[in-house]
Amino acid sequence: MDQFFTVEAFSNAPEHRPSRGCVYVVTDMTGEQKDALVARESTENPDRWLKVTAQ
Repeated sequence: MDQFFTVEAFSNAPEHRPSRGCVYVVTDMTGEQKDALVARESTENPDRWLKVTAQ
């Protein structure tokens, strides 16, 4: 059985303040999808940090 992950992205940008900094939450990602998302976010949105949790 595959391992799945939940990824939450956070930012200090003012527009995300109402959501307590949360930009988005993605659940049921495979390891490959998680790695691709982490790589893309580090390039496109370096001001965000990601919380990755194994399910």
